[in-house]
Amino acid sequence: MSIEEKVCVRVLGAMIGYATEQLAIVDEEFKGKLKGISEVIQWKIGDDIAYYTEIKDQTIKASDGTASNPTITFEVSDVSDALGLFTQRGDTDITKIISAGKLKINGDAATVQKLGFILETVGEYMQGMGGG
Repeated sequence: MSIEEKVCVRVLGAMIGYATEQLAIVDEEFKGKLKGISEVIQWKIGDDIAYYTEIKDQTIKASDGTASNPTITFEVSDVSDALGLFTQRGDTDITKIISAGKLKINGDAATVQKLGFILETVGEYMQGMGGG
């Protein structure tokens, strides 16, 4: 893993966190989907990258560091794989990453699937920013 990849993952993680916070404020449809959700999502990437997202009362708060009691944890052992997941890089196959043990997900599987709309929505906005 390169220092450039680590920096990119840190920047993308912060950007995604900020974007989700803002979506919960300005996008009423997105905010509506958060109704009834109370989760703390922890991301651990490589040996030294950690941040978490708290979803509660139709708001999202993203923070650096480790949550005291996460309900869902994503652990990505390889920074390059995390970068591929965050950027939806074409050569990143989530099934292969999970099968290889490079991505571990702890928490209720149904809840993880239910929350998929969060990253999907951020991705849609990001594509719109790029004119795509």
